[in-house]
Formats: sequence, structure tokens, C-alpha cells
Amino acid sequence: MKPLVVMGLRTLAHLDAKETMYEQIEQGAIRAVGRFPGAHLEAIARKFALGILSSHSVARIERVVYHLGWSHLFPADHLISSAPLDRKEASNWKDWRREYQARGLALHTVIDIGEALVRNLARSGDFGEVDKYCVTDDPEVRIAGVTCVTALDQTQAYRQASRRSQGR
Repeated sequence: MKPLVVMGLRTLAHLDAKETMYEQIEQGAIRAVGRFPGAHLEAIARKFALGILSSHSVARIERVVYHLGWSHLFPADHLISSAPLDRKEASNWKDWRREYQARGLALHTVIDIGEALVRNLARSGDFGEVDKYCVTDDPEVRIAGVTCVTALDQTQAYRQASRRSQGR
């Protein structure tokens, strides 16, 4: 199984409010911008699969990812859509982990801008082996069992992928 780094769509990209974003998608005028440098995603993708678990439909996820130019990094079978509040519940992640496993992917890392999601995963005894990151610019944020970062190059997945590509 290929190890998977998964994040929400709003973690991947700065998006307008949901209704505005949906209008932009329908009009073919998406204004989303990536939250991370493409080079960081490309580096991680050398060793890990990249996935998105979001409350937006898979079709909408695909449109935003395409707009960002990252479709080659996020294949359709790495995308899962959920109900908005379901995404934050650790118990639901057990099912999604099984779904990813059925697709040949092993949940390795969860990266999110939402503190509630990663806090809930950290509190659950079922995700101890999964690296959990909260993306925040606030240096005061502390979450037990979660590493707060400002960029992908601060994650273990990035460091592991970079070491491999440099032949170390």
C-alpha cells in the first residue's frame, strides 16, 4: 500500500465562501489560490500519495484542483466527499481510512487548517500511528498530539520524501 497524505480542500487552497466558490465553479471563473508551493506538493508526491477529504463534492474538488494545476497529484480515486460536520469526527475517519485502504492507500498523514479535526484525531486512540498537522500562522496554537506548522516543508512526509530524492 502506498502511504497517503490527506488534507481538506480548504487546506490545499484559499477559497472564497462556499456559495461564492460554487458560483465561480459554475461560471468557470475560479479565483482559488494554492496555500502551499507546488514544489512542496511535488516533493511529497515522490514518496506519498496525495488525497483530499472534503465536504465539497468530488466534482467540485476536481475542478478546484484542476484550476490550481495539480490534477496530476490528486487522482480522482484519492478524493473523498463527506457531509460537512462528518469530516471533523474521528469515528468517521475509521470508515474513510478503510475506504482509502480498499483503494490501495494507507493513511499516513492528515494535514488540516481546522483545529477541531486534528484535535479529534489526536484524542482518538485509533490514529496514533498517523501524523497529524494543523496549518496555522498563530504561534500560540498548541494541540496535544498534533504538530502545528505554517508550511508543508515542516512535515515529516516532506522531509522523508526530500531525503529519498536526495539519495540519503
